[in-house]
Amino acid sequence: MQAQGQLITLREGAEAKVLIAPELGGWLLRYARHFPKLGYVDALHFSQEVVDRYPNQMYAGNPLLFPMVSFNHLADQENHYPWEGHIYPLPQHGFARRSKWKVMEVQESRVSMVLTDTAATRAPYPFSFRCMVNYQLSNSRLEFQQTIENCGKEVMPFSTGIHPYFPVPITSDGERANCFVELPAAQQVIPGANWESWSTKEFSRRHLPVSEDVSGTLFLTDLAKPEVSLVDPVSGLRITLSFEGAPKHRFLAIWSKSPEDPFYCLEPWSALPNSFSRATELLRLEPGEKFEASIWLEISKI
Repeated sequence: MQAQGQLITLREGAEAKVLIAPELGGWLLRYARHFPKLGYVDALHFSQEVVDRYPNQMYAGNPLLFPMVSFNHLADQENHYPWEGHIYPLPQHGFARRSKWKVMEVQESRVSMVLTDTAATRAPYPFSFRCMVNYQLSNSRLEFQQTIENCGKEVMPFSTGIHPYFPVPITSDGERANCFVELPAAQQVIPGANWESWSTKEFSRRHLPVSEDVSGTLFLTDLAKPEVSLVDPVSGLRITLSFEGAPKHRFLAIWSKSPEDPFYCLEPWSALPNSFSRATELLRLEPGEKFEASIWLEISKI
């Protein structure tokens, strides 16, 4: 483990390493695994230029989404949501990724961070909370654990998720056009007008080419198996994301800014866009109640 200012480096011997910026939204910047003949290979898209632009356009690493995923809109007010007769402003994907997280514990291969409510968070989100995130390397796999606690005296609504940016291709020897995502059978989400409602249709198991345009975001739910992989056959590597330990993350958002960009996103979420206006997917914690989720990420040879 090495800590330098806003950066924390975790290591598991010479097998894997991780770079995290707690004060930049608890941002997981890099996760890399060492392979013979290849050296360290990044499983997350990294760009120092993107980091230098923080908190704008965080197209790298893995930003944390809380207390809302995606956006919410009212008739004449973008990025606002209604609750108990009041209207509050809340930016896209919430404020966690733009907040300073406090480091609670650091070990050689593990870090624990926490975000709690402040006067600044209670203005757009009038609830008392404690959000804990742990990152840990184990057998070259990166494990993510999240615990959210309602520290207030009333029911606390929220949604949460992660937003990993995967590199395409995975190495410079690969080709973006040959990369694909292994997706299980699922239900595809079909949004109604302005996301005021949604329905589903059958989605068969498939290999989805990353060359296919998903800039409008493809949403899946009810996945036969809560695990997906990004495969780079030329590089001979795959990146696997499993959210079996996060059963409340019922949705998978699949997005890339364009078919040419060097990143591709597979995002487990607990809700869909505009969830505070529908309130059908919102998670609700009673006072003192806790929410827990566990997700893991691994880069390996095909």
